[in-house]
Amino acid sequence: MSGIFQEGYFTETNPVLPGRAFSIKILEPIAAEETDCHLAEIFRGEGCGLVFALDGRIQVAQNDEFMYHEMFAHTAAYAHESPENILVVGGGNGGLVRELLKHPCVEHIDVCDKDGALVELCKKHLPGTRKALENFKVDITVMDGVDFIRGKRCCYDLILIEGSVHDGKDKGLSSKEFLAECKLALKPGGVLASQAGSHILHTEIALSQSLVFRNLFNYSGYFTITVPSFSGGSTGICIGCDEHEVNRPIRMPFRRFVRSLKAYSSVMHKAAFVLPPFWNKIAVKMGVEAE
Repeated sequence: MSGIFQEGYFTETNPVLPGRAFSIKILEPIAAEETDCHLAEIFRGEGCGLVFALDGRIQVAQNDEFMYHEMFAHTAAYAHESPENILVVGGGNGGLVRELLKHPCVEHIDVCDKDGALVELCKKHLPGTRKALENFKVDITVMDGVDFIRGKRCCYDLILIEGSVHDGKDKGLSSKEFLAECKLALKPGGVLASQAGSHILHTEIALSQSLVFRNLFNYSGYFTITVPSFSGGSTGICIGCDEHEVNRPIRMPFRRFVRSLKAYSSVMHKAAFVLPPFWNKIAVKMGVEAE
C-alpha cells in the first residue's frame, strides 16, 4: 500500500509553485498500484467520494469530476456542427468518453492511453468508467499518443487531449510537433482541444500553449473550468478550429439534454472564455495578443 494511506491525508504539492499544497482526509484506502508509467492511488476522501490520483496529483474526485468532464467534452463537442469520429488521447479514466457518448451524432471514439494497467484499474474502481470504455462505439489502443497520431490524416472530427503541460511524463502531448500532427488528423471543420494548465497557477504555461494554438488555427481560444479538487481550484483548455469560432456553440443543445447536465450549458460555454484583466496584462508582456 502507498505510504499516503498511513498518514491520514492525501497531500498534493504544487510542481509550479513550491510551498503550496492541497490535502484531503482519507476515509478509506481503495487501491494503490505502480504501473509501468504511473503510481496510481484510489481512496475515499472526506467530502469528495472516490478520489483517483496519478503520481501524487488528483485526476478525478467523484463529487466534482462532472465539472471538468462536462465542460471539457461538451464545449469541444458543441464547437463542432456534428462530431461523428472522435479521438481522446490519455482518456483512460473514461470521464470524457462518458460525456461524448451522450451526443447522438457520435459514431466512433478512439481512446489512446499509453498505460493499459491504468485503464483496467479505472474500469475496476471508478463508477461508470467500465460502461463508457466498453461501449460498442469505443475502441481502446494502448500506445503513446505521439506514436498513435503520427501519419494519420483527415480521420477525426474532434480530438481531445488529456495530459499535464507541466509533467515531464506527458510533455510530448503539449509539444508543437504533436499538436501540429493532431491538426493534420482532423477532417475539415475539425476541432482540437487540449489541457493547458490553470490560468491562475500556471499563467505563463497556459499563455504559451494558447500561442501555439493561435499559430496553428484560424480560430482559437482558452477556456477555464472550475474544479475544487484540482490544485488551485481550476484548470484550462486550449481549443482551435480553422473554419469557425470556438468560443460559442455552433449548434444549440437540446433543452432535455442540457437539463441532464450539471455544469455545461450554452451560456457556460461562452462565459468560460471570459478571462480576468491580469491574464491580458501578462499576455501583453509575453507578446501574446490578448483575447
